Amino acid sequence: MKSDIPSTDITYILPEATSAICFAVPLDKEKIRAFLRKDMPNGHRQHEKDNLDTYVKIMKITEATVDFLKEKGHEAKGIIPNLTYRDEYPEAPLRARPRISLRYLAVRSGVGTFGWSGNVGIKDFGSPILLGGLVTTANLTATDPIPKSESHCDRCKLCTKVCAYRMFSDNNEITVNIGGQDFKYSNRINIIRCFLVCGSYTGLDKTERWSTWCPERFPYPETDDDLYETFGKCLKFQMSFPIRGEGEGVDRKQFSRDRVVKKVLRGENNTKYAFTTLNITCGNCHLICWGNPKETAENFRLLTNSGCTVRDKEGYIEVKSWEEAKAYPENNIMDINREISPKRKGIVKWIKKIHES
Repeated sequence: MKSDIPSTDITYILPEATSAICFAVPLDKEKIRAFLRKDMPNGHRQHEKDNLDTYVKIMKITEATVDFLKEKGHEAKGIIPNLTYRDEYPEAPLRARPRISLRYLAVRSGVGTFGWSGNVGIKDFGSPILLGGLVTTANLTATDPIPKSESHCDRCKLCTKVCAYRMFSDNNEITVNIGGQDFKYSNRINIIRCFLVCGSYTGLDKTERWSTWCPERFPYPETDDDLYETFGKCLKFQMSFPIRGEGEGVDRKQFSRDRVVKKVLRGENNTKYAFTTLNITCGNCHLICWGNPKETAENFRLLTNSGCTVRDKEGYIEVKSWEEAKAYPENNIMDINREISPKRKGIVKWIKKIHES
């Protein structure tokens, strides 16, 4: 299957743009391992904080580069690194299209390569990176994509097995044409599988042997109809997940007050709100690959042996073995058999229509 993606159009946010700059900033691998292991009490918040701190760093690098180019007489505009979508897709984020795709800029400009999951990675480091970028009227010399022989991905496909709802195809690829060159990664079975798991609505893996940090549980949806039904039941349950004894975490007020963050996000479709309510419970396909087969396999082992999160009687998160979690009180199973209200049935029909159109 081949697709020419509108989100490669660098003139979308700056009509006179002739060049784009893209860069990557690494996440803290020590904190990623703690997150995958479900270290208590701080494995979750410290990784979440690292993500937010890294986004701040990206925004500051972007803004400094924009200011430099403007001093040289060129127009420039930064690309918000996440959570902003093209106006012609009002169904975002369910059928989201970024204004400009940093992933596509990254692989076309030689910052990184696609892994099987479609996440971008760097040889010998892997995919635990966040991307930043900007567009400009400066006529910059283009850099070439990284050769396939230098890819970080060895097609082990462990990324497909760490998605609790199995969003990625094991065998089918999609081809995207970016700047006249073709790039490939796995086809998405249905993006709502990611929306529900990475969106912190449910967390139990298909095997029922481990979960994400989200304690809510629904049966694995075998078909799209099962998935849409689950979607209708999940919607009202996205919550915070307090952890007893948790130490320093994300200071969202400090993030909101940061001068550069305020400047970058001002007027950007509620992006400020979205960033400051960040609740990371998954992202496993992004975190698992470290560009080294042994390290990636160890990450897979840590995650799949990390147990399942459940709520105690006071609502705090605990981590139990999969055997213990299976027998845990049913208040962690969010009304699996309840009837969906007429309003939610309408939402389910809307979602189904979007994905079948």
